This record gives sequence, C-alpha cells and structure tokens, in this order.
Amino acid sequence: MEMNVRLYVFIISMILSSCASADIRTKEITDVYVADFGSDEPERCRPSDVDLNRKEARQFFVRSKQVGLKVIHDYYDYAPCYIEGTLKYKSKPCNWEIRAGATGHIVCGKQTQYFVCDSCDDLFKPKKLR
Repeated sequence: MEMNVRLYVFIISMILSSCASADIRTKEITDVYVADFGSDEPERCRPSDVDLNRKEARQFFVRSKQVGLKVIHDYYDYAPCYIEGTLKYKSKPCNWEIRAGATGHIVCGKQTQYFVCDSCDDLFKPKKLR
C-alpha cells in the first residue's frame, strides 16, 4: 500500500510540474516570429504539413514538454520539413525550429532545449479543417 501512495504522489507531482512548466513558458516566451520553411524532402513534406503562424508556434512551445534529444530520436518520427524563426525566451533572443512531426527545439546562445508536443494535433491540421 505504501508503494501505491508513493506512486500516486509521484504522478501528481509530475502533473503539477508539467502544468507549472507550461505556465512558466507562457510568460517567458514572447515575440515569436516565423521566418521560413525548409524541407529535406520537398516532394514528401510540404509547407502545409507545418503551416503554423506565430501564435500557433508559440502555442507549440507552451503546450510541449521538454525532453532530451535521445527521447526524440527513440520515440518520435523525424519529419523532413520544418518552420523556423526567432523568439525571446526569458527576454533573450533565440532561434527555434518546429518539425511537422510535432518536435522542435529552441537555441539560445550555446544552449539547445528540445521539445515534443503530444497535444498539438490541432496545430498541424490543414488550415481548412481548423
């Protein structure tokens, strides 16, 4: 029974920390600008696959969870197309990239943070279906 209580406390703390992280990023990510689209395989992956505006790009990072690069490599599909741009994170200028597979990263100076978003399907639907 003690093990069940510990598990319950662990799960609750993870949920609360996840919500806190999203809340913190809501306040810390500002001035999002979408600069360009890129694709390693233009015949397979097109702009419509990752057609996010600046508000949606910000939402991607607010809703997502930070992970290590190995998690992305091992558990997420690598999409060959992406959008990229700039934002301010904690008032510092940073570059970002979001891939069509709902993965992304933010680069601030020499530090790179990786993100995945399991609750962003609505952001990646074609515009006419939203």
